[in-house]
Formats: sequence, C-alpha cells, structure tokens
Amino acid sequence: MAAAPRALAALLAVLALAGCDGGAGARLAAGGFVVDDAGLVAADSRARMNATLRALLRDLDIEIVAASQNDLGGRSIEQVASARFEEWRVGGRTRANRGLLLLVAASEERVRLAVSYELEPIFTDAFVAYVEREQLAPYFEGGRIGEGIEATVELLARRAHEAERGESYDPQRAGAETVSGFRSGGAGAAVDVRVRGKRARATPAPVDPALREHFGAQPTAALAWERFLELNRRRVKDPDLGIYDERAKKLLGGVHTDAGQDHIARLYAAKRYEVRGKGERAAIVFPDDPDHTLAPWFFRRAAVGWQLDGEMYPETIGYNHKNQWRFKRRDHPYAFAFADFRLDAHGFAFRTAASR
Repeated sequence: MAAAPRALAALLAVLALAGCDGGAGARLAAGGFVVDDAGLVAADSRARMNATLRALLRDLDIEIVAASQNDLGGRSIEQVASARFEEWRVGGRTRANRGLLLLVAASEERVRLAVSYELEPIFTDAFVAYVEREQLAPYFEGGRIGEGIEATVELLARRAHEAERGESYDPQRAGAETVSGFRSGGAGAAVDVRVRGKRARATPAPVDPALREHFGAQPTAALAWERFLELNRRRVKDPDLGIYDERAKKLLGGVHTDAGQDHIARLYAAKRYEVRGKGERAAIVFPDDPDHTLAPWFFRRAAVGWQLDGEMYPETIGYNHKNQWRFKRRDHPYAFAFADFRLDAHGFAFRTAASR
C-alpha cells in the first residue's frame, strides 16, 4: 500500500514543477532566452541578454537560457534545474543539443549552471566553478543579482567565442584552481553555490600604503596604462586608488570581480600599443586589432598625474555579442587619436590603408 502514496507524491511533484512554469515554455518558443519569473533583471538588461543569446544561437549553434524563480518549492536546485532543462528542451534550438541553463533561485539564495554533454568541452567543470566563484558570487553578495546574471551571460558568450577561435580554457591562466569530482550527465556538469544577495558585500581589504602609492596617479600616460594592467593582473580591487579619477572610482566602487580583472589582464597582455596624446588627454590605441577585441583606453592628466578617465565609460565604448568594441558616439574628446581610422555605420573603427 505504501507504493501508491509514493507514486502519487511523485506525480504531484511533477505537476508542481509544470504548474510554476509561468508560461516560460511559450516565451522560449517565441524566441526568448531569459525567463525572469523572480523579477531580478531590468527590462533593458533583459533585452540586451536576449540579443546576445539570439546571436550566439545563430552564429555558434549554442543555446543558453538564463532563468530565475522565487523559490524551489521544497526541492533541491539539482532537481529543479534538471526538470527545467528537460521541460524547456534547452539545446533543442540547436542542431546538436548544445544547451546551457543558468538557474537562479532568489529566496533560496542558490544558483546552478547546467551544461549539456555536448558543451562540456567548452564549459568545463573548472570553468563553471570559476564563473560561480569569481563572477556570480561577488555580484550576488553585493545584492546586485540582476547585474550579475547579465555579466555572467556576457562571460559565457565570451568563452563560447574564445572556443570558436580555438582558445582552450586554462584555469591556471585565469587564476582559478582546477576543480574535479563534479557530476556530469543529462543536465551536464554543474555546481551549486550559496549566494548572499540579502547581505552587504564585505569591504575590500585595505591596500598596503606602498602599493597604494605604486598604483597612484602616474607621471606619464604610458606608465598609467602599464600600472592599470598590473593592478588587474594582481587583482587589486580598491576603487579609491589614485590611478582612477572620481568618475572611475564610482564606476568601480560597486563590483570589480576577479573574472573581469582576469579578462583584462589576459586580453591585453604583451599587446603592442600606441600612446596618442593631445594636451591633457591621451588614448591607448592598439593598431594590431583586426578582430576589434582590443578596445582603447583613455587617460587624463590631473594636477596629481595621469588617471583613468571614467567619463568615457560606458557612454562611449560599446560591445556587440562577439565582444567586439565600437564607438557609441563620435563626438568624444579623444577623437583626435583616431584621425587615421574610419568609422562604419555601427561605430566600428577601421584603420585606413594609408596609415598602416
């Protein structure tokens, strides 16, 4: 007689999962990629994510779905993620079942990345752990869950394009430790972590006075650029360093993640650059950038020395779904540095043949 109640309980659990779908299946079928039932993501952020993920499906045949819900209904996040993965057929819009689900349970303060077998060579166990620890957790601990979801989607898309270019994920290069022992199969390799969206983020450890001086305003724009690269490589996070102007300090005062710093340090390492200056302004320009992956950086000379010019971000530089940079506006004060470039209709800068 005990079997019947157990069977009924199992059936009710399935019905409960289906009942809290909230029309997500219809939204995905209509071409969406974001199911934000917990209301964590702003409308403009959701639109950007949908555009990025739609392009990822079109260009690389990878389907990523980002979802949130208020609670797990008494189930584990593994159970819910597995059920969602199957119900929504994540990867079903691809030719080879290449799907990934990012699921956030807001009130439970849990998150899970579920990856199909076919994508495990790209989104490895080590990479998944790195994303959760170095990208998701800092945003969530600061109570900025919606921003963290969008930043994570951008990081996942970036990794997909790196893999397309033949770049493997190196956990040591990214500053992450190799992780083993994670489960895989069905919903794929994934890890769940506790996040602290309801708590204030811990104040960064104070920077040693000698280090603060080392990363202060610099006597030249070139040295300021080199120091900026170094502090990202060393994961120095204090937003009050003298190398930043007041606007830059405010921009960095919220969340400055290890993942973001690792990306900058890795992307610009040993890249040839030119310092193009005029008066109190200087642009760091990368002439060998046919793929538009090396965005310029802008520094301004103040009374204390050269500092990163926060007024230029993010209103001036934008990125597409392939993480290629472009100018969002043409009337910026550093236009002099790009006199030998032409801008297309979308703001992408191309160096003219005569200037090469």
